[in-house]
This record gives sequence, structure tokens and C-alpha cells, in this order.
Amino acid sequence: MSLPKISLQALEAFERVAQSGSVQAAAREMGLSISSVSHHVARLEEQMGATLFDRASRPFVLTREGREALHHLSAGLNHVRRATSETAIGGLLGTRSLRIGIVDDFENNVAPELAVILASRMPRAKFAISMVLSHQAADLVRKGDLDVAIASQTDASGAGIESDLLLRDPFVMALPKGKQSDAAALLAGEGGLPFLRFNRQHLIGKQIEAHLARNRISLADRYAFDSVQSIMAIIAHGGGWSIITPVGFARAQGFSDGVALYPLPIASFARAITLLSRDDFDRPTAQAIAGLFRQSVRRLAVDPVGTAYPWLRDSFGLIAPKD
Repeated sequence: MSLPKISLQALEAFERVAQSGSVQAAAREMGLSISSVSHHVARLEEQMGATLFDRASRPFVLTREGREALHHLSAGLNHVRRATSETAIGGLLGTRSLRIGIVDDFENNVAPELAVILASRMPRAKFAISMVLSHQAADLVRKGDLDVAIASQTDASGAGIESDLLLRDPFVMALPKGKQSDAAALLAGEGGLPFLRFNRQHLIGKQIEAHLARNRISLADRYAFDSVQSIMAIIAHGGGWSIITPVGFARAQGFSDGVALYPLPIASFARAITLLSRDDFDRPTAQAIAGLFRQSVRRLAVDPVGTAYPWLRDSFGLIAPKD
């Protein structure tokens, strides 16, 4: 029996729709049109002679045949990804020095995994990972203090800096789990819970304050913090509410059982996580690091948060690499 000629892109489209339950989310992650992803999935079903999704459900759910196919095909795709990563970072073996800056949002999960992988691939290199603030990242790269930086996108990258978009991270409301609260009332300064804000000198604090101002919302200035862990800890103990991102939620997993995420009842907004490098820095190395980051953050943050909060799957996800 000859095997059907199935493309890797069709397999990836199937896997991503299965994980997100959304053709739109899969299309955004893959950098394809919605119609292209739908075509890939339909073509795969035709080639396999089976219906893989129950399209009457929202989000899409797998059929019995779809669950079996996902189990086997995902294993195969993981082998392909591992081989691709091994090849991509193989060139790092000859790297003599690599200095990476990364925002502390990823200090607890992605950064340690990157450290292990890169250290093993660069046994003779001088290698360092340091935590940076997003608003300082571009200058550190431009001055040569860092080779690459993974940070929240700003308008200050400027000339001489190459930027690779990695992740879309939307802002959401974080409330004490199990506590009845009206989101609109909280944004009006009512509801009995204080607003826990990020310090305004940090980029995330500025982004939130700017969006509140655009929507003519003024909240009492009682509490301000540098870290999402402090904010999540207070929320988990029923002491307030905040506006955070899914990346922050994933970082502070120790408090997640006591925190619930909700969509903002005002216009949505998001930040983008990007990889910055000088325009004269080795592009294959930058792209290899970007690829490793995408794989790690998808497994450690995007997929688990999307599973816990399916409504986030359309807005929280990877940004496909540019050609």
C-alpha cells in the first residue's frame, strides 16, 4: 500500500487547529490565510479518508479518528521539529561568544530551558543570559552589551536593529477565582476590590496606563508593583484585581489556582514579544534562537494557558517568522 503524499504544512495545520480549536488561531501562528489552513485540513481529511473535526462545535473538537490521528502525527512532527532544531543550532557549535538578554517574564520557564539547550550546543563558547528591562533592551543591543535580546516590542528600536516578532501577548483582567465580581464595575472603580497596577516606570505599566487613559478610565493609585508574582499573590488571596498578560499568568504559576482570567470589557489590546539583534549580527544564529524560543514558549505558556482558557486561543499565540 503506497502512502498518501501529505505535506508537512498540512500536518502542522491539523495539529494547530486541534490544539487551539480555531482555524483563525492556527492561521495566525503559521502566517497563512484562514482559507489556506482550512484547505490543508480538508485535503488531509480527504487523503486519510476520515473526518478529523466536528465542525458543528465551537471551538472545533476532534472526532475519534481525529484523536487517533493527532496522537500519531504529533509524535512524528515532534521528531521533525527536533531534527530541524538540531540542524538550526548546529552552527552554534563554532560560536565563541553569545550574550542574550531576556525580560524577566520568562525567567521561571523559557530562560532556563534556553540556557540548558544553548550551553550544551556551545561547549567552547563564552555564554551569558541576563535579565533586562524591555525599554532598555534595544540600547543594550545597539551598544554591543548584548548580542540579542528578547523583550516587549517598543517604538524605540531605531536604526541598526533587526527585529523578529515572536509572540502576541494580550492584556486580560485577573480576578480572585470564585469571587463574584463585575468587570465593568471594577473598571469604574467600584466592586470592592482595589486595582493592583504595575509600576509606571516599566514598559508594561506604561502600556496599561496608556490604554486606560485612551478609554477615559481613572483608577485609584493605591498599589503598584514591579513583578507579576506580587500582583498574582494578592489576587489569589482575594485582595485585589489587575490587568496582566497570559505570559505573566504562566510565569506566576504558583498562584494560578487562586486567579481567574477574563476578557477586558473595553477595547482589547496586546503587546508583542520580539527578538532584537544588530543588523550586522549573524542572521542564522538569531533565527535559531528565535526558533528555540517559539518552541519553548509554545509548550510552556501558549498551549497550557490556551487549554485552561480556550477563549484566549485566538489572541494569545506565536507570530510566524517572516520570510
